[in-house]
Amino acid sequence: MRFSNLLCAANEPSLDDFRRWVFRPGMLFQSPNKWWGDLGQRDFPHEGVDFCLYENVSGRTLQLTRRTRIPALFDGVVRQIFSDYLGQAILVEHDIKKTEHRKMVSLYAHTEPAEKTQTGVFVKQGDIIANIADTRSSTTPIFPHLHYTLGQVSTDLDYGTFAWDDMRDSDLFLLLNPFDAISDPCQASGSF
Repeated sequence: MRFSNLLCAANEPSLDDFRRWVFRPGMLFQSPNKWWGDLGQRDFPHEGVDFCLYENVSGRTLQLTRRTRIPALFDGVVRQIFSDYLGQAILVEHDIKKTEHRKMVSLYAHTEPAEKTQTGVFVKQGDIIANIADTRSSTTPIFPHLHYTLGQVSTDLDYGTFAWDDMRDSDLFLLLNPFDAISDPCQASGSF
């Protein structure tokens, strides 16, 4: 099931007129640039995809808000919740594409986890795990958005100490293009 279908179902009726995602430069996987602030270079290529803007059936570009509820894309177990740059990140381990040395994980970042979203809890596809975090107190003005990362982690990874920078260690975390799993309609667009 496409992520947008799950997200729209979780946010009825506010997203009933969703048509497709809109991505500005810097929002996509492996982008070297920021899409906020000075629009300069990132310290590292983007580890995921930032969901923020969408086009409705009338052709208007709208944005997600901090009230947007976030569903789990796949069944899995919450392995870690930690502070990120704009809120909390939720790391979920999935029992798919597992190998002897790697496990599949999703990271939902810049969120406010739901009360029931706790480390060790099993979540099913479509379960509401969080809302998008409020970014108004950020030192750099940035729209509320969901950062989604998909990857395979080493069986040697210690979930208890996992932090954002661990995604940049390819021995521990093999980043995958989220669009290989999401399969949602989208368009790239120019600057804001």
